[in-house]
Amino acid sequence: MHLTRQIEEKLTKEFSPLFLKIEDDSYRHINHGNYRVGGESHLTVTLVSKNFTDLSRLGRHQQVYDCLQEELKSGIHALCLKLFSPEEGAALSE
Repeated sequence: MHLTRQIEEKLTKEFSPLFLKIEDDSYRHINHGNYRVGGESHLTVTLVSKNFTDLSRLGRHQQVYDCLQEELKSGIHALCLKLFSPEEGAALSE
């Protein structure tokens, strides 16, 4: 299974997202650190979930890192997280 798909499944199961987008930004890093042919080394995750309501930015990141422990150990070089509560997520589409 592709890493991006595995991450999508885990985040969906753990956070029941109202919105989830995973972008593979690896192509932007071809000439530097830990680029892998085929991508999936540099990812951006945008996630809107009720789980993030009343959590600090740090608390949100810790929850996602806990969920993706295996993936972080097995090849992700960079993970950009954009994590929002439903209220914050609604403002994104305005």
